[in-house]
Amino acid sequence: MALKIISDIHGEYTALSSELGPEDTGVLLGDYLNLVDFRTLDGILSQVYSREQVIKALLELKKGGKGPARKPIQDIVGADPEKYRQVLELMRESYTEFFASLPCFCYLIYGNTDSPQMMRELAGGNVEIIEAGVVELEGLRFGLVSGSPGGPWSVGLPGEVTTEEYQQKVESIGPVDVLCSHFPPAIPDLTWDLLANRDEAGSEALLTYLDENRPTHHYFGHVHNPRESSMCYGPTRLVNAGFFKQHKSAIVHPAGEPCE
Repeated sequence: MALKIISDIHGEYTALSSELGPEDTGVLLGDYLNLVDFRTLDGILSQVYSREQVIKALLELKKGGKGPARKPIQDIVGADPEKYRQVLELMRESYTEFFASLPCFCYLIYGNTDSPQMMRELAGGNVEIIEAGVVELEGLRFGLVSGSPGGPWSVGLPGEVTTEEYQQKVESIGPVDVLCSHFPPAIPDLTWDLLANRDEAGSEALLTYLDENRPTHHYFGHVHNPRESSMCYGPTRLVNAGFFKQHKSAIVHPAGEPCE
């Protein structure tokens, strides 16, 4: 029996099922679908669109930088209504498989690639989806915050919110012992993705929260290949709980040595 933290599953549902036991409690931090794997180009989009279309969109996204990052993805996904319907159907199938794979009770937040509406429609009775709130686990207050704030690489995905909305979510939970989010705080070693060779920027609102409330741990995901996966920030142990699709292992709370 353990409290396990997992982020960025991206379709690895068989591995997820084997990593969680019936007596465990899961805290899952978003990005459950495999829309497209930047390394292999596998994923939902590649089942509907040609490899060439996917490559073109990703190249334009990379070349466009902070300004037109949104346009190339929307041009492909939104251009053909029938193909967009197929994408939605594959997403539903993937979520159905995901929820069926969970062997224990899990608290869920959503990431930028998730569809909050679809998750709520398809979730079973062994999960609780939290927009922004607090749950008590093992006698500790866990604060959970869904979504990703707007940033340089936002492309209009369902799990993205404005920076102002995200700040309101973070501020709404109040002091907690453990903070859980999909997005990382704005610390360069945590936000720079070495493989993508870009800065995901991180959230200033999360950084302010850490300064003001000083939880013992902050778990997050989103950045798949950061410079640092764990570090201290004052008294808080910061831990990147993804990229589960790659390493296929859960983090057991409490992770790492105490920071103070």
